[in-house]
Amino acid sequence: MSASSNIYETLFQQPSPDPAVAAAVTLLTTIPPPASGDRLDQAMRAVAPHLAAEERAAWVASLAEPLRKAGITGPRCVAAFLGQCAFESGGFRELEEDLSYSAARLCQVWPGRFPSTEAAEPCALKPEALANRVYADRMGNGNEASGDGWRFRGRGLIQITGRSAYEHFSTSMAMTLDQAVQHAATRDGAADSAAWFWTANQLNTLANSWSLDLITRKINGGTNGAAERNRLCEAALHALGA
Repeated sequence: MSASSNIYETLFQQPSPDPAVAAAVTLLTTIPPPASGDRLDQAMRAVAPHLAAEERAAWVASLAEPLRKAGITGPRCVAAFLGQCAFESGGFRELEEDLSYSAARLCQVWPGRFPSTEAAEPCALKPEALANRVYADRMGNGNEASGDGWRFRGRGLIQITGRSAYEHFSTSMAMTLDQAVQHAATRDGAADSAAWFWTANQLNTLANSWSLDLITRKINGGTNGAAERNRLCEAALHALGA
């Protein structure tokens, strides 16, 4: 047993008269341990059953440290995180926003910007043009000509979008903005950015109270796919034995 283990054992067995020490001991004993690799693999299997074993193993390896650092360790937090990520990323397969829409679909998704198929034609099946149009002058982006909409399009398991979000993420990772953009599209970066988003929006609190619809609103801005998101979260929770 290490010296630090001996110290913790002594603290746990002998209550301290110092209120600060006693509070610290209480906190240490109530923090849930991180989910083991096996349990995380089981939860991944529940939310992304199509993934091959080696793909799940790669995701478990990428997720373990970001989850630990973000305090996403209790069963409800892990389950809610994995369920939402699975929905957002098409089952851990899509790490960049798909912006290839037909003219008719553009009218349905952005009716205010594309009131007719004629108005939508210049952006139909043109992802870069579409991103620069619909993401211009918001979320910290510049105007349409700046190219910010395309540069800062959605990436990651919980797709972060817009210059402002990428700037905050880059700061949290001690990266340049360009590095953060590139990192978010990788497996490790997708895990990092999702854990960052989760922490920035204080979603552990909602997960612990199992307020799944509120988490969906924080991520989606509405209730898109709420029933399937809830199903995935429940499946992950069951796989974690909770």
